[in-house]
Amino acid sequence: MRSLMMLALLALPMCAETLSKGERDQAMSHLHATRKQVLDLIAPLSEAQWTFKAGPDRWSIAECAEHITETENLLRGLIQQSAKKLPVDETKRAAKATKREAGNKAVLEQMADRSKRASAPGEIRPTGRFASKAALVAALNERRDVTIKYVETTDEDLRGRFFQMGPGREMDLYEMILMISGHAERHLLQMKEVTAAPGYPKK
Repeated sequence: MRSLMMLALLALPMCAETLSKGERDQAMSHLHATRKQVLDLIAPLSEAQWTFKAGPDRWSIAECAEHITETENLLRGLIQQSAKKLPVDETKRAAKATKREAGNKAVLEQMADRSKRASAPGEIRPTGRFASKAALVAALNERRDVTIKYVETTDEDLRGRFFQMGPGREMDLYEMILMISGHAERHLLQMKEVTAAPGYPKK
């Protein structure tokens, strides 16, 4: 009987490691903060300020905000799909265990580094999808709420699953959550560059 019980226990899947309260709090805090900063910047803008472009190849604040909004669902969807499909890699988890805080900090710093330019893929490039600033704000709020709720409630093992972002750049799925808020911060800085550009409307 004891042998049968032991076999039954061994047959059960191992429980996934969930995020700690500190990890959830850190991610949610940054997600809330970057949303507020973006919304605070765009709230008082006139239509002229909202759509102003410093050059033909530069994005307006409206386009930056649209890109943030569209990227939200893309990245969160990628994280959620990867959490279901990618295997847990205990070797990589162990190798990063003592470097997690440094890794979190590096993700946020790298995302906010405007000295390194990046080209957005077509599906998240701004195309004027939203009829008004109010419609964009509503979509951004709704999508960010979904992301925050996911971080708050998920029991997926985000620290044990790793996604290859590109050559030599692998991130665990928790770091990809931070990437969402870091991405918003990056384009918040871009918006501020627009407000400082020559010719930016005073009202």
